[in-house]
Amino acid sequence: MISVVGYGSLLSEQSARETVPALQNFRIVRVPGYRRIFNKVGIIFLSRHGADPASLELASCSTLPDPHSEIICSQFECTEADFRMLYEREHRFEWVDVETIESTGLISSGRVCTTSTDDYYRHRKCQSAQEYHERVGQHYPGKIWRSDILPFPRYLAFCLQAAQGQGREVLNNFLDSSYIADGQTTIRKYIASHPQLQNWQSVDCGYSYHSR
Repeated sequence: MISVVGYGSLLSEQSARETVPALQNFRIVRVPGYRRIFNKVGIIFLSRHGADPASLELASCSTLPDPHSEIICSQFECTEADFRMLYEREHRFEWVDVETIESTGLISSGRVCTTSTDDYYRHRKCQSAQEYHERVGQHYPGKIWRSDILPFPRYLAFCLQAAQGQGREVLNNFLDSSYIADGQTTIRKYIASHPQLQNWQSVDCGYSYHSR
């Protein structure tokens, strides 16, 4: 069995089960030494959800090492076959092993998606220019990993609703340990300065987002 750590849409067990229906032992854990960051262009927003490639509101959520931060995440186990489906869902990320701390104090580890680079993805994850075109290029011509983009609004609402569903502490952690792509502005501050986002609790996302 492979242990997986989720920090965005995978905070929702329902969302996790859409890709990994047979997952086991879904639980909430702490992951020290990481922050969330909305710094990856969500290709699915362009290919399925009508995002404008010229807009800055294209970002999905990733992670970055940060010794001064701790994120509250989900963790669950799945078979290698099921993990391959999740790996495909999150193809543009790198995967790393992280330490997790359960509510009982038990320390274990799991695999989590984290920030990559365009060069690594184009030349190491994709086996050919044709594969890159099929996965990315036909939908979006620019860089995947950027420092100037903003969260895709409905995806952000989906993540916030998933965090809220796990309790106030998890929601507060999401708001304060997550940043827009500039790496300086927390999601709490970002929402506070964008009134149109402050009704996120009532947004009917209407579908799931296969992007962490």
